[in-house]
Amino acid sequence: MSAVTVSTRGAALVAAGWGWTPAGRDAPAVDQVDLRIGPGERVLLLGASGSGKSTLLQGWAGVLGGADEGLVTGVLRVDDAAPDERRGRVGLLLQDPDAQLVHARVRDDVGFGPENLGVPAARIDERVDTALAAVGLGPAGAVGPDADGGRLSGGQRQRLALAGLLALEPAALLLDEPTAQLDPAGAAQVVAAVAELVRERALTLVVVEHRVDLWLPHVDRVVVLDRGRVVADGPAGVVLGQRGAELARSGVWIPGREAEHPSPRAATIAPDAPVLLRARGLDGRPAGGDPLGHALDLDLRAGEVVALTGPNGAGKSTLLMTLAGLLPPAAGALEALDHGAPADWSSRALAARFGVVFQNPEHQFVAPTVRDELAVGAPQHSDASRMAARVDALLDRLGLRGLAPVSPYALSGGEQRRLSVATALAADPPVLLLDEPTFGQDSRTWAALVALIAEHRDAGGAVVMATHDRALIAALGAREIAVPALDRRAVRAPAPSAATARPPLGERLNPVAAIAASLLPALLLVTTIDVTSAAVALGLQLLLIPALGIPLGRVLRRAVPVLVAAPFAALTIALYGRESGRVYAEFLLVRISDGSLELALATLLRILAIALPAIALFTRPDPTRLGDALGQNLRLPSRFVLGSVAALRLMTVLGDDARTVERAQRARGLGDRSRLRRLGGQVFGLLVLAIRRGSALAVGMEARGFGAPGPRTWWRPSPWRASDAAVVVIAVAVAALGVAAAVLTGSFTSALG
Repeated sequence: MSAVTVSTRGAALVAAGWGWTPAGRDAPAVDQVDLRIGPGERVLLLGASGSGKSTLLQGWAGVLGGADEGLVTGVLRVDDAAPDERRGRVGLLLQDPDAQLVHARVRDDVGFGPENLGVPAARIDERVDTALAAVGLGPAGAVGPDADGGRLSGGQRQRLALAGLLALEPAALLLDEPTAQLDPAGAAQVVAAVAELVRERALTLVVVEHRVDLWLPHVDRVVVLDRGRVVADGPAGVVLGQRGAELARSGVWIPGREAEHPSPRAATIAPDAPVLLRARGLDGRPAGGDPLGHALDLDLRAGEVVALTGPNGAGKSTLLMTLAGLLPPAAGALEALDHGAPADWSSRALAARFGVVFQNPEHQFVAPTVRDELAVGAPQHSDASRMAARVDALLDRLGLRGLAPVSPYALSGGEQRRLSVATALAADPPVLLLDEPTFGQDSRTWAALVALIAEHRDAGGAVVMATHDRALIAALGAREIAVPALDRRAVRAPAPSAATARPPLGERLNPVAAIAASLLPALLLVTTIDVTSAAVALGLQLLLIPALGIPLGRVLRRAVPVLVAAPFAALTIALYGRESGRVYAEFLLVRISDGSLELALATLLRILAIALPAIALFTRPDPTRLGDALGQNLRLPSRFVLGSVAALRLMTVLGDDARTVERAQRARGLGDRSRLRRLGGQVFGLLVLAIRRGSALAVGMEARGFGAPGPRTWWRPSPWRASDAAVVVIAVAVAALGVAAAVLTGSFTSALG
């Protein structure tokens, strides 16, 4: 991997008596840590789930927030300065890859960090290409540079987030479970790429990872945290050799010391065992996407565990959600439990028969506390005391008892995963459908999850799980179904043909020109309230819009809400507007006259004349192009511009979240409630997700150099062409002609009084 600008010395990281207690928690996440990591050291940071590893990394990256986010003790330093003064010198990879996705397109997103650091635009290209190639998303990968990062699989998004970090070329790499969602081949590739980068540039490396064996050849020091404190520190061989047994008992994954779990049972199922789930030629379709192109045949029998394996992006999660009845099949047939297709079941019936775990556990939380989450299944049972005992048992076995009164959103990633599996088990359904059920677990919590799933299997239940965890597959004696990689042509953005290489003028328009061409005519038209000016302007718009290469039919379809609402506004004016001329009807306050009807028609036409340019030019803005234009053409402050870009991106993501929350409520048995109650639950869930995503995105942006001192680079040029100026002039001229026509015909009526 070739370097663009080589850092010959890593950053020094220091923690002196440092601690952090998150707001709303009594116990500190990190407590009195004293640690010094020298420039160029390579450290593996180990510890049980919830031991404070992620918090320490975020502290060194300077993204934990201020006093309102938590209580700080002691000091942290990066090269003898506060972490927030060294933004860009330390690169942090977060557990949640979605938190670091700022721009929609893959290539644009990777370039976000170098832009923040003021890297010259000509050098950003090379950095981006190098980073994408390192993580397997380059030209030879399965994802094109213009692909939508939000549509990638979880593992592919994790690779994309790592590419964005590598493009920063920081002096210190802080990686929080960088391979947790990757398939084995992808994990090996990423580890090798990071190791080469660290070696070539003498970077400081701190890795939090449960796959210890992957990183041991590439680190020279191991630090172990337990309940927020350092309990072991030294050369990797010494720490693991002398304290391996003790660390294994505390939950640390030690190579050669397997976690205790039920003995693997032979994967032979009795031939007379009932089939609980049957699929024939089943294909899935991700929400808003194309069919995967698979044809899954499956007979899932009682007492059986089936593992869907395959590379990242193969469609395992989509197939799992299709099997769960939460996505309609794209092809094939599916039936379960002699009750027909799961997609046709009621929400309550689905929750009683299937326990579902989503890839992102936050999508399926519906209650304010951990205990309440587990109790959501209680109405499915007639014996409330039995359900309460079941909840208590799950809390104890999964190490969540002390977190019972805590919000699910305040848990660590590993704790959230255990809670999501527990919610699927709580109602004791016949079939479990689990997406990466052991993600983010230490050896103890992993063993606890395996034991619970094995008990479900042994009691006659069945399990389908999408996983990369080979130890899990072996421990459960799972039957493996390999899901093949998707045809790359289906994932990569298609190359433009000669006929379509140059988009129409409407799509090439500078976003600032689109804003001006929408806003300036509106300012002219709001000054009038007569039929002539609005009618002339609207007629000219209908003639000119196709000339911009914008299909008029598409514009009118997008304008349906306005076309529906505008007549109602006109009707109100017709009934209650200014009276003049002949009166046609009168009742109480209602007076329909020549004047009110003319005013109603003028109102209708004016609404359409004002709305149509905005709908044609600016209904679906590209947030990245808009940000580039606002920053380069209008010279607006970069913090404001990028905040707006992130907000627009967040709105798009929340649209996907809304559909996912709806599916999650159906899976949890809450989809049969009245429309109002169901909508209320969805709105609450979306509000929580919006707040969480917004704060996480802010952290992710800061982790990639946002707010770094010095001027920012705008990598993608946003030229202002003669055609942009022409469109603005024509748009203003159309409105001016309408007003002039009204003046010349004597029908001009001022709306300003």
